[in-house]
Amino acid sequence: MWGFSTLKNCYLECHDTRSGDIAIEILKNSECEVVVSDDFGGYGKALKFINESRKLNSKNLITNAKCNAHARRYFFKPRINYLECEFYLENYHQIYRLNAESKDKPPDEVLRLRQNMRIYFEAMKSRAIEEYSSNKYSDKSKFMVALNYFLKNYNELILFLDQSDVAIDNNAQERLLRSHVVGRKTWYGTHSARGAETAAQLFSVIETCKLNKVNPREYLKNLVLDLHNGKNPYTPSEYKDLTKI
Repeated sequence: MWGFSTLKNCYLECHDTRSGDIAIEILKNSECEVVVSDDFGGYGKALKFINESRKLNSKNLITNAKCNAHARRYFFKPRINYLECEFYLENYHQIYRLNAESKDKPPDEVLRLRQNMRIYFEAMKSRAIEEYSSNKYSDKSKFMVALNYFLKNYNELILFLDQSDVAIDNNAQERLLRSHVVGRKTWYGTHSARGAETAAQLFSVIETCKLNKVNPREYLKNLVLDLHNGKNPYTPSEYKDLTKI
């Protein structure tokens, strides 16, 4: 399942491959300018292809911000065997504490709180460079993998500090994928390509309703009735505005 979302919309597609070609097809006609993701190579391939096309058409390029939850996770997993991880986990604790404070704040206040995160990122970078260059750890150790991930993606990990509308991580999208992952243990798959496509479409609608705090049962009932009466379709966000009138 491939998932892309904004604050108001969730879009899911089901495919039998993790190839970056899928991301290209989904993103090539989009208007987005920032994609928050992990370090999966398929996204890098997709954004390189799309940005080359955008350059030719004088359009704004897409920037790939990286997910801090993934960077933190790399330090969390080996923390028992590598006590050095506690330094990074404590700094991330302070970063996420400030992030929690910024929730529902206006953009200028979000940016002010995010600037206070910079000292923690800089401290981690300085320590990571020192430990990465110390030759004390095997290149294949999980701690070195964590250091490498953090340093390699550092500029992308801190991109959100200067853009209030860019998320610190992609946890919001991963939560939108949770329902069908948990549910498939009950319904044991979709049995056909058409079933998978239908499931992706329905999950897109349901999760978008949840993002907009719209009751999906009411939305679908009213949408179907209005379509039968010759009215134009509307999104959950548009339905929410209609119900306010």
